[in-house]
Amino acid sequence: MAISDAVIGNLMMIYVAVIVGIKAYGLVCGRSFGGGFVLIASSAVVGLILVGTITWDVTRKVTYAISRDQSPSVHGHEMCKGGICWHGVAVRSPASQVRFRLPQQIPYGSL
Repeated sequence: MAISDAVIGNLMMIYVAVIVGIKAYGLVCGRSFGGGFVLIASSAVVGLILVGTITWDVTRKVTYAISRDQSPSVHGHEMCKGGICWHGVAVRSPASQVRFRLPQQIPYGSL
């Protein structure tokens, strides 16, 4: 699971934590921040967190794609079973667990 997915899943909790942090900072410093400032500042901080996590995920995926293209001899997720090779499929992926069954053959004379 990507980091940005986790952040988006917990967006409300992060937003509330940032608001509590701003209010606590104001309490410690002896200042009282207005509602408009808290709204704008918390939205800016949460926006920066989202942009940062999305940037992190994208750069990590690009780095992985570039490093995979430069070393073709390394087969990361390859599984071969019964002469069929699944290239680029994780071993535990549902796609690698596909089973094909042929229908039962009924003898011609038994009908």
